[in-house]
Amino acid sequence: MRNVILIILATCLWAEGSVNVTVDHRIIDEGDSITLTIIAKNVSGEPDVGLPEIPDFRIVSGPNQSSSTNMQFINGKMTKSSTMTLTWSLIPTKTGQLQIPAISIKLDKQIFKSAPISITVNKRGNSKGSIRSKYFLEAEVDNKTPFRGEQVTLTYTIYTQVDITSFNEELPKYKGFWTEEIFSPKNLSLRKVQKNGVQFHAATIKKLALFPTNSGKIQIDPMTAVIGIQEKKQRWNDFSLFGPPSKKFTISTNTLNLIVKPLPSNSDGEISAVVGNWNVRSNINSTVVKQDEAVTFKVIVSGTGNIHAVDMTDIAFPNELEVFEPRIQVINNLLKDKIGGDKQFEWVIIPRFSGEIYLPKIELTIFNPKTGKWVTQSATQHRLNVAPNEKISASTIGLSKEEVTLMGKDIRFLNESKPKWRDRNRGLFSSTAFTLFLLSGVVFVFPNALSFTKGRYNRSSGMRQVRRALKSALDILDSPDKSPEDIYRRIYKAVVYFINHKTGARVVKYSNSELLHIFKTNNIDTIYPKFEKILNRGEAVRFASVSSQDAQTDLKEMKQLLKDADRVWK
Repeated sequence: MRNVILIILATCLWAEGSVNVTVDHRIIDEGDSITLTIIAKNVSGEPDVGLPEIPDFRIVSGPNQSSSTNMQFINGKMTKSSTMTLTWSLIPTKTGQLQIPAISIKLDKQIFKSAPISITVNKRGNSKGSIRSKYFLEAEVDNKTPFRGEQVTLTYTIYTQVDITSFNEELPKYKGFWTEEIFSPKNLSLRKVQKNGVQFHAATIKKLALFPTNSGKIQIDPMTAVIGIQEKKQRWNDFSLFGPPSKKFTISTNTLNLIVKPLPSNSDGEISAVVGNWNVRSNINSTVVKQDEAVTFKVIVSGTGNIHAVDMTDIAFPNELEVFEPRIQVINNLLKDKIGGDKQFEWVIIPRFSGEIYLPKIELTIFNPKTGKWVTQSATQHRLNVAPNEKISASTIGLSKEEVTLMGKDIRFLNESKPKWRDRNRGLFSSTAFTLFLLSGVVFVFPNALSFTKGRYNRSSGMRQVRRALKSALDILDSPDKSPEDIYRRIYKAVVYFINHKTGARVVKYSNSELLHIFKTNNIDTIYPKFEKILNRGEAVRFASVSSQDAQTDLKEMKQLLKDADRVWK
């Protein structure tokens, strides 16, 4: 039996090698894909394919490789054949008569070269040669000539006459647009429609709001999708989008081109990036306040358009007001596929002077694309009536109680005791006088020596306190973390402790302006703005909420700032 097998193998013949390049369709509609196939038969190694650039097509998948081997007997002789297959899925980038260039394939030290392949791509529904595909994707926009910054609604729809069992899309990059999703269903809802005179079942895949960021011609690239088609016939009431797929197909939408118009010049010279239909209003929680009391000032911009382009943070407030960083809140509101909503800017402001203080007039310059004109929206101007702070003590005239006490120590009284006379003929120094002189010298020198020693100790103690300033402040900052209010209270305590040790003062409380002045006068100019930002936020935390993450960030930054301040302190 073994000998028989050897004889059969010895008579085994290889079929002649060949290479074939084909496509599955030569006439398609836009958005349909073709499959480019290279079949190499009876080769010993893998084919080396030099796929050229194909400018008329976009490669969406491949190469996908498969191989098979077949043995058969012909006239008593066994013939062995092998097949290796490479496939690519291609999507046309335009309509018309397109071409796949010649392809070079190297096999077994031989080079094969295919002939160019011509493909006819018809515009869907508008061409006599349209093949009326049973499924296709379509992209549509509601405006092909928008202004820069104006919303364009892009809708993707699938049309089908067969049962689709799966759908996986790949969106393009949308270069030149700011995008926001409007609609993206988890389950596709089918509806009957007439398209190009033919009945289809259609479903909206996705809706996007596009805001062009540049003027001129901008192209929206196609969306590509891989769908599963169940080829056996089913009734439409059994239509299912999630059944097991029978075969995969790649399809894409059409390419869209927009002509984006630039924003016109404004007659008064004021322009902005705010495009749409917007209104602005403002309110304040109280117009009658006391000096050093906080009030809340709010500006609300509402309407439709790119709400993220609205910015009101550059308002110039009067110098009489201390203004904290605004809290910004966006409330999105979709109105008939139009992006919009409310954008709120809220400031905590503290009047530092009494009297009448006028808040700035809020104005917003907007371009309305419907009218093609610039408009200026204004909010109500507010006036603050600020009463003096009664807790501020008036400056006193005359001497204080402490000064009177110090003066009392200088009062001298008349000594009315009888005088003691000395004989002029006696010696200048007696033994008693000499003893008293020595004792008085000791008494005189001892306080000075004691004072000198004590002063030196105090000076060295002060230097030790200066050196301990940073360590003590960092120890305070390393205390257990609690709420943002506790963190900023700890930051303030650490800064005060640091300054007191550095300056030798024993002040319990400083204002922010006093702390910043001390830093500024001690060579801290480079990091002065960072100190100011954290201290102001610490004061604002009483009136506006601050996240725990922001508080932790400020705590970490303050540790580094104190180290930097300790290094450059004069």
